[in-house]
Amino acid sequence: MTWRVRTTLPDRPGDLARVATTCGDAGVNIVSMQVFPTSPRVTDELVVSAPDGWDDLRVAELFEKAGGEDVVVVRLGGSSLADPTTSYLDAVRLVLDEGRAVEDVLADLLGTQPPDVADYSGHDVLDLTRRDGTTLRISRAFAFTPVERARAQALVSLLGDAGADVPLIAPSALGDAPLVRETTLADIDAVAALHGRCSVATLYRRYETPLRMPVATRFARRLVLPEHGHGLAVQVGLDLVGHGVLERGDTGWTLQMLVEDAWQGRGLGTQLLKHAAGRARADGAEHLTLISGRGNDTLLRTVGNAGFVARVERREGQVHVTVPLRGVRPHDGAGRPAPSAGAAG
Repeated sequence: MTWRVRTTLPDRPGDLARVATTCGDAGVNIVSMQVFPTSPRVTDELVVSAPDGWDDLRVAELFEKAGGEDVVVVRLGGSSLADPTTSYLDAVRLVLDEGRAVEDVLADLLGTQPPDVADYSGHDVLDLTRRDGTTLRISRAFAFTPVERARAQALVSLLGDAGADVPLIAPSALGDAPLVRETTLADIDAVAALHGRCSVATLYRRYETPLRMPVATRFARRLVLPEHGHGLAVQVGLDLVGHGVLERGDTGWTLQMLVEDAWQGRGLGTQLLKHAAGRARADGAEHLTLISGRGNDTLLRTVGNAGFVARVERREGQVHVTVPLRGVRPHDGAGRPAPSAGAAG
């Protein structure tokens, strides 16, 4: 089994030798190594081959025993053994000749896939500036070194607007009025495409974890037809630029929203919230709760702009914003007054 191990050591003679000796004594072979100097400490990334029966925890314990700190261990496939310089040069070919998206090749180069762990609690963000001034944001579960940041920025600067490295859809000042409606199976591809146009930060606020692109069809289907509620879409012309999931749970109705970066700040979240409130009211809800991570001030502004007085609670690292629906006019998915409006309550 092959593993990538990243560890931090003091930048002094003998420490790396101690790591090599500890690995050798345990029968763990060091296949390759990169050094990322960050004085007065150094980050070493090693690819190691461990005997059968080893797991990531045992590999991490070995490096901690050798004096390593902030140890991160990831299981690898054979393609991860390529020379780093060759990999970056090949990434340019993949974008220019094969049309791969810059985001995709960077994900392979930097290993930004979400970790398969239950206690994931944070990520490091890397903002890269394109030649046209827009920002490409990527993230992963462990910190980017200064060397990796410089390499990634150089790659983005070199490729410019090549391949799929294009700005998000920019709204025009004039155009069709936004329409909020319920989603159907016909919206699966549009919902998946919406997620693909959103930045890492926007997706992280919605899902509280880095979301791997592209969105799988099965996942998009659950978003447009949730099992215990309604999927909502914000449509401008032919473009779907916002999405919400209105669901009934054990403690009441909840709403989670997503608005494409280029359309944020235009009141679409407020429209989506108002529509969801009327839809939930038609189904008998007395309150509607919006759930988000800490520090999402945009959500609080959206609730205020919609005219709601909310109760804000912090639970297990999340913020629950609950708005009363008394006085909200109930309606069906198309916005028509609900037949049961008089009885809803």
